[in-house]
Amino acid sequence: MSPAAACWRASATFFSPLMIVPVLSSLWDDHHSWTAMGLDLVGMAVAWGVVSFVWAAVAWGLLKRRARAAGLRLGSGSFEERQTHLLSSPRADEGGQDRVRERLADCERAFLVLGPAADEITFRWRPGRNKDHSVRASLTFDAVAGTVLVDVKGGDGHLGVAGLRKGSAFLAVCQIARALGLEGAKERRGGLV
Repeated sequence: MSPAAACWRASATFFSPLMIVPVLSSLWDDHHSWTAMGLDLVGMAVAWGVVSFVWAAVAWGLLKRRARAAGLRLGSGSFEERQTHLLSSPRADEGGQDRVRERLADCERAFLVLGPAADEITFRWRPGRNKDHSVRASLTFDAVAGTVLVDVKGGDGHLGVAGLRKGSAFLAVCQIARALGLEGAKERRGGLV
């Protein structure tokens, strides 16, 4: 499924309860004939489709812009709860790993930063403005290859991209890549490792 179709599906799911309420209210109205009720249902379905399509187009555009800025490819798995991407980092002999650690410590969106191993850091990341919602993330360094494996797990009630409750993990990967100075993705299996 394409990212745009996945975005529209998330938008349609998000707006479904908003469509059901007017449909149920029209069923309870005693003054409508079956023909009038059928026309109302068709009109509501068309309005629901247009609104969900426009909302999906806005969300897809926002996510595509963030992905492009981070050097990532917006793929079919961008709305999954877990995102794993292999990004390039500055070489270890230039102190790149230490710079990434320093930038992470200075970043306002990162908290509960733990570095139990020399080559791995785990932390929480706020993809949105609400301080109560965050995603779990980890960075695993490969000094020889000059790469960082970014692993983000969403699903903790974050609203995601444009309020669709989807895409928060991919949005967090894009933000982490930009904030930490990680360079474009090394594409494997559609951008996912």
